[in-house]
Amino acid sequence: MAGRSSLSVEQRAAAIGLFDDGWADRAVATRLGVSRPAVARLYGRWRVRGGAALVSKPSRRVFTVEFKLEVVRRFLAGETKTDLACEFDLSSPKLI
Repeated sequence: MAGRSSLSVEQRAAAIGLFDDGWADRAVATRLGVSRPAVARLYGRWRVRGGAALVSKPSRRVFTVEFKLEVVRRFLAGETKTDLACEFDLSSPKLI
């Protein structure tokens, strides 16, 4: 997990547990008393990776222009960011 997150390790773990119990990002932010945007980013990663959203990746991936164009083309054709992030093994739907 990136060191620049405003959520502590304990807050991220608690949020993941609440997501697993069916809570959405707004409710989790309110329950934990933390920033909604930070929880929303974590929620997006959780929707793609589940509990593995807490695991950091060792390096940044580099994507070709062709890869990026294919993902954008499919997004513009109506596929969801979350579905594309899952299919292409992206860390977050925000990358799209």
